[in-house]
Amino acid sequence: MPRPRITLALGSGGMKGMAHVGVLRALEEAEIRPTVYAGCSAGALVAAAAAHRVALAEMESIAGRLAHRPLFQIDFLSLLRHGLRTPALYRGSRLRELCAELFGDVTFSQLKAPLVVSSVDVETAAPLLWGAGSWPDVSVADAVYASCAMPGLLPPGRVGGRICMDGGVLDPLALREVALLADLVIAVVLDGATPPACNTTTVSTGPTLWWHAQRIVTHDIGHHTLARWDGPPLLVIRPDLHHVHSLRGADPALVIQAGYDAARIALDRWDRLTVSAGDAHRIF
Repeated sequence: MPRPRITLALGSGGMKGMAHVGVLRALEEAEIRPTVYAGCSAGALVAAAAAHRVALAEMESIAGRLAHRPLFQIDFLSLLRHGLRTPALYRGSRLRELCAELFGDVTFSQLKAPLVVSSVDVETAAPLLWGAGSWPDVSVADAVYASCAMPGLLPPGRVGGRICMDGGVLDPLALREVALLADLVIAVVLDGATPPACNTTTVSTGPTLWWHAQRIVTHDIGHHTLARWDGPPLLVIRPDLHHVHSLRGADPALVIQAGYDAARIALDRWDRLTVSAGDAHRIF
């Protein structure tokens, strides 16, 4: 029988995205190799690295490095120059440097595996999905940066002549159009099964409050997408990341381990089911 097509869709979540590396480790141990990768925001970064065949050891090393040199650094110079007219609170240079380090000038057509990256057109508010047969000559680094560019926190990015921002605004799970590319979809959700809570001691800080509001919206969109899923069998993995701050992160080893543990549990559950063609099973 032909090998089933498996799409791995990695969701948004800021620094919680390190958990995706643990999921990849669990899939590798189970000898499950996705045929298509899809990602949004932090999920786009990890999905693109996987599609480019970046070694898991290198991903883990980068995660450890980010614990000492955070991605999110306030752009004080821009604030002094532009005040409230500043394009973003944080500098985009650190994330751009990371994307350039990982992908260089690689285009979607040059990746080792098909990739879908979710973003949103700033001007039209329409979803833009890069890769997997469309826009083959677009820079992967540009698309990944734009998918991570949270509005107001990071400057938007230019991709194929379009100004784009974080795909999580409309599609936090990067599941649009992947149904036709897979016989099985594995989706990794980083915001849990219930709406995220906010620590009242930090609710007065602007970025924290903004991110909390964004997480609520992202959670609701993701829940709605999963509830209405009518595509191929869907396995949902939800790492326990209640201890991880989306902007400041946490111990990378613990975050990666949380992704690994959740994937192992989900795969064990899935292994007990008999999935026949045409069934639309959802395992949460």
